[in-house]
Amino acid sequence: MRYLIIILLFYGSAFSKQTDNDVSKTDTICYKFKFNQYDTLVYHIASHDSIIIDYGEPLVKTRFEKVMFICDSIKNNRFYLSATLIDFLSFESSGEIKNVERKDNPWIGRKVWFAIDSVGNRYALGYEDSSKAGLSPGGAFQPHLFFTLKESCKAEDKSWYVETLDELVENGLPVPLMKQSSLFRSHPSLDTLEEHCNRLSYIKTAQGSYKVESETDTFRVTNIVAGYGVMDISANKWIPVHYFATIEQKLTITTNDEEPKPGIHYLATNYTLESFKEGKKIQKNNKIQKKSKK
Repeated sequence: MRYLIIILLFYGSAFSKQTDNDVSKTDTICYKFKFNQYDTLVYHIASHDSIIIDYGEPLVKTRFEKVMFICDSIKNNRFYLSATLIDFLSFESSGEIKNVERKDNPWIGRKVWFAIDSVGNRYALGYEDSSKAGLSPGGAFQPHLFFTLKESCKAEDKSWYVETLDELVENGLPVPLMKQSSLFRSHPSLDTLEEHCNRLSYIKTAQGSYKVESETDTFRVTNIVAGYGVMDISANKWIPVHYFATIEQKLTITTNDEEPKPGIHYLATNYTLESFKEGKKIQKNNKIQKKSKK
C-alpha cells in the first residue's frame, strides 16, 4: 500500500495549493463518451507485467495487443459496444528462461458486448460464445477502457468520488467482478496525438473476484488493488484517445484441493487510439446519394 500512500500525499499537496481565487478563474471541463452506430475504434495496447505466485520466480511480460470496439446499436441513450481482441504479441521471461515470444492467446477473436451510457455506467453485458471459460492476456482485473465517470462536467482542478461494482466482461468468462472506489481529478485541456483532449486522472482502491467451477474442480482468484490512471478524451469526438493505468494487485489463489496461494501482480498499461472509423457519417453520405439519384 506504500504506492497508494505516496499518490495520496501528492494529491493532498495539490489540493492544498488551490485558493478561492483559483476556483473563480477555472474553466469547466467536460468528460463523456459518445458514439454513432457502427463507429469502429481500434486501440493499440502496450503493457508490462511482473507476477509472483507463491513466492516463486517472477514472471515478467511485455505485451502488445490490438482491441477493436464497435458501436453495434444505440437504444434509450445507451451505447451497445462490442469488443474483440484482434492481435496479440508477448515476450515473457522467468528465471533463466528469457524473452519467449508468444503470439497465440485463447482470448483472440472472442467477442463480448456491453451497454454503457455517456458517463460509463454499465447496464447489460454478454458473450458471443459463453460455452468456454477464458481470460484476457492481462488477466481478470486488468484496467478496462470504458470505466464509470459518474459526473460529466467539473471545474478545472476539481475532484470527485466514484464507487462502483463492475462486471468486467471484456476481461474474462465467467465475468470478473470488481468493487472499486476512485477519486477523480479534472485537469486542463491539452493537445495530444493530433486531438484536442480533456484530461482526467484518478487514484483507486478495489477488491476483485474471479471464479471458475467445473464438475470436479473450483478455481478462484481474489485480489486487493491500488491503482492510478490518466485518460485523455477527445473534446470533439468524445472518445478516449489515450489511457495510462498502473495497478498493484495482491492476489489469493484458491483451488478445491490445495491451500490458498499468495501472489502479487504489478501491471502498467497504455491504450492508444490507432484508428477511428465514423459509422454514422458513412450512413449520411449513403442517404444523400440515394436522394440525388431520385
